[in-house]
Amino acid sequence: MDPRLPVPIIGLTGGIAAGKSYVAAAMRTRGWTILDADQAARDVVGRGTEGLQALVKAFGKEALRVDGTLDRPWLAKKVFADPASRRELEALLHPRIEAHLQKMLKSIPVKTKGVILDAALWVERGKAHHFDAFWVVDAPVELRIQRLIHRDRLSKEHAVARLAAQTGTAEKQLHADRVIFNDGRDIESQLEEAESSILANWKRLRSARWSSLMAAPFTPEQLHEILSSLLSKGGDYGEIFVEKRRAQALGMDDGRMEDVLASETFGASLRISEGETTRFADLIAPDFNELKEAALLLAAPGSGASTQVPTLTILEHPTPSPIERDPASVPFPEKVELVRKTESIARNHGETLKPGAIRQVAVGYGDSTQSVWIAVADRKNGDWKATLAEDHRTQGVLRLSVTAGEGDTLQTGFRALGETRGFELFTEEAVTHTAQEAVRMALQALIAQPAPAGTFPVILSSSAGGTMIHEACGHGLEADLALAGVSAFAGKLGTKVAADGVTIIDDGTLPHKRGSSACDDEGQPTERVVLIENGILKGYLQSRKTARRMSVPPTGNGRRESYRHLPIPRMRNTFLAPGPETPEVILKDLERGLLVKHMGGGQVDTVTGNFVFQVTEGYWVEKGEIKYPVKNATLSGCGPDVLKQITRIAGDLEHFDIGTCGKDGQGVPVSDAMPTILCPSLVVGGTAEPLPDVI
Repeated sequence: MDPRLPVPIIGLTGGIAAGKSYVAAAMRTRGWTILDADQAARDVVGRGTEGLQALVKAFGKEALRVDGTLDRPWLAKKVFADPASRRELEALLHPRIEAHLQKMLKSIPVKTKGVILDAALWVERGKAHHFDAFWVVDAPVELRIQRLIHRDRLSKEHAVARLAAQTGTAEKQLHADRVIFNDGRDIESQLEEAESSILANWKRLRSARWSSLMAAPFTPEQLHEILSSLLSKGGDYGEIFVEKRRAQALGMDDGRMEDVLASETFGASLRISEGETTRFADLIAPDFNELKEAALLLAAPGSGASTQVPTLTILEHPTPSPIERDPASVPFPEKVELVRKTESIARNHGETLKPGAIRQVAVGYGDSTQSVWIAVADRKNGDWKATLAEDHRTQGVLRLSVTAGEGDTLQTGFRALGETRGFELFTEEAVTHTAQEAVRMALQALIAQPAPAGTFPVILSSSAGGTMIHEACGHGLEADLALAGVSAFAGKLGTKVAADGVTIIDDGTLPHKRGSSACDDEGQPTERVVLIENGILKGYLQSRKTARRMSVPPTGNGRRESYRHLPIPRMRNTFLAPGPETPEVILKDLERGLLVKHMGGGQVDTVTGNFVFQVTEGYWVEKGEIKYPVKNATLSGCGPDVLKQITRIAGDLEHFDIGTCGKDGQGVPVSDAMPTILCPSLVVGGTAEPLPDVI
């Protein structure tokens, strides 16, 4: 999207047969210009085009009709049956379609209300945040199947396969600013409200998505000069990472404000790579001359010719997490009041549920705004490319720990509210829910019974977050661990590593999720990275360094804690993609086992994938019904084995757990999630009498 276009731009998507084209047509009658990516796709592979020649080269002359046009039914059949062919087709078409759409944007009618860019794959391409608003059209699966059968004359089996080949609606809705329901509800009234909202707010929304929060400390010309000094004696890669950060934190324990912290930091680091050799330096609050001097010192060991660094190309990356209220602008007393109010809500709720039971309430608040500028000069195939990217990341978090007691028994409930948002995150509804949930968990733990020990089926609820995916599987999918041979997934690309239906994704473009950003700490735009697709290992999370070693593109996962650290491959928002079932049916079918609603900390061996996790909220289930809450339960097993054993996956991808992930002495913000799943056999540790195993 061109942020200079003087009208609102909406991205529109929806699953096949959901009614996306109907909504687009309705908006056209309202005076909007519709740019159809499907039509653009037809244009770029029209008869005699360069795009068609590239497609025939990739798929063979069978892709052509006798008259020299594309045989679309043949191609559709091939790519829907073969995920690898589908990805190859997308790699060919997407850049050409995007260039064609940009060309069309330059010739839109002067009097249009706005532009709607209609495409099925905005989410898959990591572009859902490139618009002033993103709309998703949805309809029930059975209705979509019937439409496909009628419209395309497909059998039900083929219609179901078409739907299964696409990204699920639950994932698309994570990106949506608005969902248009095409399930019998009045669409016109939905569009009337949606149009009114975007016309009133698009300028503010665009400004928030593309704006800078802090002034750049160096000009592009200065950064170019520093890069030239850094590469004055050869090298393959030069980088300047500049960071400004400001943060505040408050801590209250039993009504006493015990911690008040505030900080502002400014620093920069330089990195030069030559073959397998990397030289690195970091400086606190440097000026231009100090950075240039440090660059010359790092360059000194080199023995190559001086690099003629090209003029820096300025990269504009829209943020997936625009903020409304910068925490730095919020008066300090207002933050103190938020902490006090949160404690008060928790205590009052506890007194309502169980008078006298709440023994302790601890509340922690934190916010941070980090601005980074990354100037890079990179040589590939003998050609140099120099770029400058910037990003502004705002985090807010509210943590609550409630201890309840009865006699000598003490139990604790913990909940956290955190996202890449401004102070607008802390609405009364969100804060109240967080506080009341922490109280509920603490009080429920008082009446919980000791968990049985044994090997049982375990249902992991979507509310449990994706701790298992992150810890037991995610780290093993980071490319540096795979290259070092300390990952259970090393050397297994293209092989089956999980059960059918298991797809694991890491997505840095999810709006407001804790691991999201516009670009990584090497200036690469963040992406939606499919790691495992339908059980097959498809790729790893890459930094520039690991991508070069594996001869693949970077994935936007080169992350670092601060300017003092080297970037390494890290997760962002990692999740198991939703499936076709419902949580209620999965629970109803469980004869005997454990239902896990929330998980705590644990340990994992990334080489083997073996793990042990605590269960902070769980229930014993018999004949499909919850019998009683349990306490002191643990889960243990092997992450790769669990992936292979998952038999049922629901579609309720709703809750993302948040945290700060540690690796190689660095911590970065992340989140993780999964829908409700059934693991047929996990070892449950408990303090009650062992029960016979159920396998």
